Amino acid sequence: MYKAINDKKSFKEYRENNPDFIIPLMYDVIGRNILKNNKKLLQLVINNVLDTNFKLDDIIIKDGRLKKHYKKEKGRECDVLVEIGMHVINIEINKRHTNTKDRKNMSYVGNLYNNYYDYEICQININDYDIFKEGEEIYISMIKEIKKGLERIENLKIYDLNVGKFKEKCYTNSRRYDKDFITLMKIFESKSRKEIEKEIKDSILLREVYEMQDKLSREDFVLERFPDELLHELEKKELKDDLEKAKEETKKLKEEIIIKLLNKGMSKAEIADLLDCNIDQVNIYNSKNEE
Repeated sequence: MYKAINDKKSFKEYRENNPDFIIPLMYDVIGRNILKNNKKLLQLVINNVLDTNFKLDDIIIKDGRLKKHYKKEKGRECDVLVEIGMHVINIEINKRHTNTKDRKNMSYVGNLYNNYYDYEICQININDYDIFKEGEEIYISMIKEIKKGLERIENLKIYDLNVGKFKEKCYTNSRRYDKDFITLMKIFESKSRKEIEKEIKDSILLREVYEMQDKLSREDFVLERFPDELLHELEKKELKDDLEKAKEETKKLKEEIIIKLLNKGMSKAEIADLLDCNIDQVNIYNSKNEE
């Protein structure tokens, strides 16, 4: 029977009863902790998104808390903030699209510019949605004058990734992206251990990521900060599964009743009226009975 998943204890029970489930990388409590603790993964993401060739030793992970410039300004903490030479890169993981989230991400851009205006500034948004609805896997935005498209701030770019698009396209022979990066994007939303294990195969880096993901999925501090929306997703999935099962059982019971009534000689019109269903449905079950 359906049971609401509304606290840490019930989630642990859910996890025990569903061993294939794993908290996906798309939830920033998982994704940002892994990115912050695996420079090779950071290097993979940054070089593939920005089409660069930054070296591992040059990557410096910074404190994501940006300095305030005004007393009334709210404090902002980036998911992952990286400095590479004169480049500063903020990586944000965005689950579900909202106007509030867009404004928040743009506030990061403004704060980055205030803190690092002499740097080449990039914001990478890893999204589970297609922000511009044009079917691209990566969008690149700049702050420009509208009429002629003149660049107003040349040293600032925003990269929006649509991770779902990587599942739809075939990148087997891609020269633009590394194989591990493509696979990472494909599994970013996955809640299934079997699916992840099938995709990562012999990749040493992605195997490391998976092991970290598995460990974090079991940590108490993760469960304490576990996002409500995923609990609700699991809750809705259980409810949906139960409803589908109930519908199937009701359908099967109705079919048995119709067949019994037909065999007793009741007319199709009478059966349809008695069971409050369409006569076409009665005909379908009648055809099955005759077969």
